[in-house]
Amino acid sequence: MVFILVVTVCNTVFLALWLREYSGRVDEKVQTFLSYSLSFTTTFLALLTIFISIATITRDIKRKEIFTVATKPIKRVHFLIGKFLGTALLNLVLLGVSAVMIFALARYYLPRGSNVTPDEKAHLEQLVFTARRSVKPEYKDVQADVKKWVDEKVQEKLRNESDRYKNNPVEVEKMRRVLTADKTKEFIAQQTAVPPGGHLVWHFTGVNPPNRKNGYVFVRFKQEVTINPPDLHTYNEWMFGPQDPMVYGGTIRSRSRDVIRSVHEFAIPAGSVSEQGDLYVLYHNPLRNRDTTVIYQPGTGIEVLYVAGTFSGNFLRTTALIYLRLLFLGTVGLAMGAWLSFPVAVLLVLVVYVLGLSSNFIADALTYEASDTISMFITIIMKFLPSFSSWDPVPMIEKGRLVSVNLGGSLLNALDLFLQGEKITPDIWDNLLLLKDLLIGAIAGSFGYVVFRFRELARVVV
Repeated sequence: MVFILVVTVCNTVFLALWLREYSGRVDEKVQTFLSYSLSFTTTFLALLTIFISIATITRDIKRKEIFTVATKPIKRVHFLIGKFLGTALLNLVLLGVSAVMIFALARYYLPRGSNVTPDEKAHLEQLVFTARRSVKPEYKDVQADVKKWVDEKVQEKLRNESDRYKNNPVEVEKMRRVLTADKTKEFIAQQTAVPPGGHLVWHFTGVNPPNRKNGYVFVRFKQEVTINPPDLHTYNEWMFGPQDPMVYGGTIRSRSRDVIRSVHEFAIPAGSVSEQGDLYVLYHNPLRNRDTTVIYQPGTGIEVLYVAGTFSGNFLRTTALIYLRLLFLGTVGLAMGAWLSFPVAVLLVLVVYVLGLSSNFIADALTYEASDTISMFITIIMKFLPSFSSWDPVPMIEKGRLVSVNLGGSLLNALDLFLQGEKITPDIWDNLLLLKDLLIGAIAGSFGYVVFRFRELARVVV
């Protein structure tokens, strides 16, 4: 424990000292510090948990120290619970010390540099030391149009390249999957292209700022273009209101001149949002942009942010999610150590951990690279593995985004949306994946207990 604490403290403190003296904006320094320090602490404690949880039981079995317990009237479930609680308490102490230190350095040490201006501090409070919920617009369902286009394209390919695809349904299915993924993105992108003189209206629902009278919501956008303007800047005009500005009018924001392919953000009064949480944002592409068509890519093009919590609460929820990951690894480690040797159990849990961190990357790769059979096989396997990358809180807190942990409420909300035939929002879906992972951990722990309960550890010789 002393060694672990020394390594963690040295890494965190030296990083903070280096960043404070490094040139750059204070918000970027704090974001870098939060990202690297939390990621390092999470990875270091995860590896430590895997090794300790497995070693604590395999060592007792190998050295026959467990004989003194197995021959006494002590239930094996109590033995495993004791090992689990010991690992959990160790993680709680180490993570608690690390979290307090990271929070203090990020919140009070880095922002107090001698070269930090008041404007930078205000920017830091607005972008990092907050907990803002993101709301993104919905787009028209293009699945029917995509399916029709893909069917026509597949038939054309079969006519022109029959030798390649003849009697090869796997290749045909792979081609269909790739075409569907690419064309879906293209059709959705067409909904977000604004030519010079044109306009586009987004409808945001579920925008609930806490202070509608004096508060603000923030429109965050990033522009892509078909033709680069001479100075890489575009002229933009915006309108917003609780109803469609094209029909009912709205508040006009003065023209802005923004750099393309960069993230920009502007505040609008929270009173522009209706009591039901509706906000309409209109973008007009002025004719002075000439031949430049502006594109807002789905997912990253535009979103509305509003304050839904504090940085302290956000950091606490982040720490709780990291701790749940450690509990999961501790449970799986004990389950594997209960019936496997130390090297095999460590290798198996490490594979599970790495696949959990890479779950999103693997899902994207299957769409383009794997054959239909392999894709289906790997997809089935991934269903029974954790999805750590889907509920990783570190990228959220470093950007000042709300880290949501509402397991029971998310389950009920997801069921309600499913019965109504509506889509499950990302924050609810992430909590459902967290519930799924906790269930996987519970199943793995139960399996390990059953094997350990019937395992012969010692014989009584009379």
